[in-house]
Amino acid sequence: MKKGAYDRFFALLNQIPHPDKDEFKEQLVWQYSNMLTTSLKEFAAQKPDDYKRMLAEMQVLAEKANPRRYREKEIKRLRSAILYRMQKYGIDTTSWPIVNKFLEQPRVAGKRLYDLSIDEMTALIPKLENILYKDMVKREQERETAINN
Repeated sequence: MKKGAYDRFFALLNQIPHPDKDEFKEQLVWQYSNMLTTSLKEFAAQKPDDYKRMLAEMQVLAEKANPRRYREKEIKRLRSAILYRMQKYGIDTTSWPIVNKFLEQPRVAGKRLYDLSIDEMTALIPKLENILYKDMVKREQERETAINN
């Protein structure tokens, strides 16, 4: 495997509370390899699908152990996605008053960015994508009209 291939494993391992990390690592590898090995390298090479499944389940354990951290991470990810789409639409995302003025429109979100819940932000992203798509179609029609006249 390439360099850094086990970074995610060890990052997740450190987020899951356990008194003896080495013992816990060996237990995980032993369990998910169906008692084949306790070597992470050997396990990842011989059973890559089981290795991926183990990482996914470790992610769930880490989220349960640190719910606040993962909630904050999700909020940050969603806010970034919203700002990225607004920037593509041509809105100056370096100015909070401009960002909030756009989002406060009832047809967009009806609230400021920091007042939006995770569910509201999740629902807003497809709405912004739709706005971008409609704007692109409108500009394309205007361009075709200008060429044909």
